[in-house]
Amino acid sequence: MGKRKILKAKGPSSGLRTSRMVVQRKLQTGGVQLTYSESGMGAPVIMIHGLGASSRWWFPLFPELTTAHFRTLAPDLPGFGASPGPANSSIEGAARAVVAMADHLNLGEFFLCGHSMGGAVAAQIAADHGGRVRRLVLIDSAGIPDRVSARWVGRLLQPWSWCPPWFYTTLLGDLLRAGPTNMMTGIKALRRYDIRPTLQRIRVPSLLIWGEKDTLTPPRLGRIMAEALGDARLEIVPGVRHLSMVSKADIASNLVVNFFKEENR
Repeated sequence: MGKRKILKAKGPSSGLRTSRMVVQRKLQTGGVQLTYSESGMGAPVIMIHGLGASSRWWFPLFPELTTAHFRTLAPDLPGFGASPGPANSSIEGAARAVVAMADHLNLGEFFLCGHSMGGAVAAQIAADHGGRVRRLVLIDSAGIPDRVSARWVGRLLQPWSWCPPWFYTTLLGDLLRAGPTNMMTGIKALRRYDIRPTLQRIRVPSLLIWGEKDTLTPPRLGRIMAEALGDARLEIVPGVRHLSMVSKADIASNLVVNFFKEENR
């Protein structure tokens, strides 16, 4: 598996219960080299980050998920985080890289989460590999191309309009690691991709979590996506912008854990 790096994830609650060790691993399969963060034991959950982000954006949810006996696996997509580039030039290409990771780890079935651009990647996986995805969670998902305009890119470059100040260090660090070329590749991929036909092919239960004050992907897009899905519900998180799983990790983690556990009730 290569060299391992030990990290730490802190959850929304206080105390040892929400402090978990995270192992950062590397793999190479099918010509793709990926770094991914792993924590916990149990049913696997693959968590896909958004444009310019990394697996670290999921760390606030790791402790509660691992406490609930889930194994969290968050890849850095090619060209982002600790995974070398170039970035995938299409959402479908990014989806294939994540599926290659699942194949390498012998994951027959898994739960799936995606945030922002990662939501489009997760939806593509759920549509193409529905027999392997147990349940799908989309958080403030991107994927409707008419939103990816010059104005949208301008807002993306104004993090104070969508990112909590205490998360700036992580945000800026990941943006610098990605670099302008990989960022532009991701933006072009989103401009070419329309999630709506993909959603219509998904047959697994789905949960959409949306920030009430999200300006990058407004809640009305969540309603459009929920309507396109056959079996979905939409949860709006009050007072939150684009990073629901970071800004309100307690709410997001409870929603995700309860949704996944519904499968066994």
